[in-house]
This record gives sequence, structure tokens and C-alpha cells, in this order.
Amino acid sequence: MSLTALPNDCLLACLARVPYADLRNGIPCTCKSLCDAVASSAFRKTREAAGYVEWAGFTIDWRNNAAAPYLIQASGAYRVAPGPQLGQDWHLARLSSGRGDEIVILQTYPEMRAVAFHPLQNRWRELATPSRDSEWFGGDGIGEWVTCCGLGSTIMLIGGDVVPRMPIDVYDASQDTWSRRPDFPFCEPGECYSKAIEVDGKLWLYALDDHLQETFVYDPATQTWAAGPRLPHELYDEGGVHWHYQAFEWRKRFCLMACCKLAPEDVARPYNVRYLAFIWDPLREAWDEAPFPVPPVLALIGESIDNHLVVVGHVDSSDPTGRISTRRLFVLRPDSRVWDEWRVPDEVRDSGIYVTAVRLG
Repeated sequence: MSLTALPNDCLLACLARVPYADLRNGIPCTCKSLCDAVASSAFRKTREAAGYVEWAGFTIDWRNNAAAPYLIQASGAYRVAPGPQLGQDWHLARLSSGRGDEIVILQTYPEMRAVAFHPLQNRWRELATPSRDSEWFGGDGIGEWVTCCGLGSTIMLIGGDVVPRMPIDVYDASQDTWSRRPDFPFCEPGECYSKAIEVDGKLWLYALDDHLQETFVYDPATQTWAAGPRLPHELYDEGGVHWHYQAFEWRKRFCLMACCKLAPEDVARPYNVRYLAFIWDPLREAWDEAPFPVPPVLALIGESIDNHLVVVGHVDSSDPTGRISTRRLFVLRPDSRVWDEWRVPDEVRDSGIYVTAVRLG
């Protein structure tokens, strides 16, 4: 009896236990029925129920996004299909929907465009074009003022070169459409850069230029914003905070890593800069020190997925104002206090690595 002659539930149960590397490299060389089975929603549900869901870091060179990106796991790196050539301002986000996890690249200049990469199918597809015109984002670095973040089966696009408020556009994967939400209500007129992260089904906005010590929380169920907790320490803001201030979801809680100004150890210095990690406890409404050490490098780029923390950086966290070195990638496993270093392909590491995490079905 061939594998494809098995009842469908038995076939999926077998395929669900196959490692991603074999699914990616072996299944496409077999037959259409197996390829369709692996790409089905039933396969994803069976794999999740069996506890065999894998994830990887999706890396792309922000200086040359047309170069073939990689999926990186602890066991190795796998080159994937090259994406389309995009303009100078673009953003990455993870989209979780009925198709499974996908990586979305959103271009804001010189024209609006959205594409998505499916890791199991190793294919790119076009998404609906965002409703706003690229003139809202201007170019020449203005696209950096935009915040792009996945929130479940939606993509939130916040900000732009507009007055007086920060507009919000939302992509709905179930409809492949964009729509407007009420503008962000806490921002003064003018440009305002920020970062965002999904935590327990809500979007946390942080690192706003004029509100560095504050956080803001968006509830998609009510489509309303509320003020979140203030940070426990003053941020080190020479050169801005965005290069060192990174937030994560850790066990459905908001976790931050940042360089903070503390009491000086040397009276000749105005303050002491230390890289710290804190977690907000919503029940006690208090900050706790993280139960794990900070990574060996400042998290220039950070992600969290299935209680794993993923960081990329090139500055030693023990010397936050020290020299810049080669970019490295570290992963903290659940219930571990040791950051594991994952090897990054040389062609990406030596240029402009940008990483986000994605489940592999």
C-alpha cells in the first residue's frame, strides 16, 4: 500500500510528524496529493494537535530585499524563494490566519504594495494594496515613521507623514481588504515614530518620540485605545531609544528590554547606563525583573513566538555604549536561562539582516 492510499486522517497523522526540512525538501518531489495535503488547513490542525508545530526565523537583507531570504532553525538555515524587488521603505510583519503563518512585506514608498510569503508552500503572493496613497509616507526616510505590526489575522499600519493624528489602516486576511480605524488619540500633531508588539491578543504601542516613558494598548474587540503602564526606569535616549528599546510577548505579558539610566556608580558620571529586562504583571499592576538574563547583545531587532525570545544585535549588552560588531542571532527557549546562538548565513549576516519569526505549519 502506498502512503497516499491511507485514509486521510492517517495520512495527515504521518505527515504531521515529519520535520519541516523534509517537508520542504522532500514533499515537493513526490506528488500533487501529498503537496496538497501538507498545504491544507487540516494538516496544520493535525500537526498542532500532535505537538509537532515548528517555527523558524525568517531573515532578509534590508539593503537588498530581492536577494533570496532564509528560514533559520537551530539545525540550520534554508534558502527560500526570493521575494519581489521592493522600494526603499518597507516593513515586515507576521500574519496568522486560516492559511497558517505568513510573512508580510509592506512597501510604503515609492508606491504602496503588500506581498506575503508562505513557508510551507515556499511561495509569495500579492495582497490587496493598502488604501492610503504613498504620498502619505513621503519617502526619503519618512517611511521609517510608520509602525507595522501583525495582530492575529490582521496587519496594523500606524502613522505616516500626516497632521494632526496618527492614522490607522488595518488589513483583514479573511477578506483581503484594508479599512480605516479611528486615529491614535494620544499623539500631538506632527510626525511620531513608534514601535508595536502583540501581547495576549492586544496591540501595545511604545517608544513614541514624545512619550518615551509611556505605553499604549489597543483592544481590537472594542477598537479602543487606553494608556498602558509607564516604564520603571528612565530610558537612555542619546541617539534615540529605538536602536535599543525592544518589547516582546512573554507568556502573554508585556516584556521590555532597554538601556536605562540608573544611579551613577562613579560620582564623576551623570548616570550609569545598563541594559535591563522587565515584565509587566497586569494582576499586581507592577513591573518585575525578568526571570532570565538579558541576551549577550542589545536586541536591535526582536521577536517572540511560542514563548521563545529571538533577538538580533551587534552591540555587547555588557557594554551598551561600546563598539559595533558583526550581527548575531540568539534564542531563549522556554524555562531556560541560557541564550543559544543560531548561525546566520554569511551573506545575510555581513549585510543588513532583518529577522521575524514564523510558524512552519
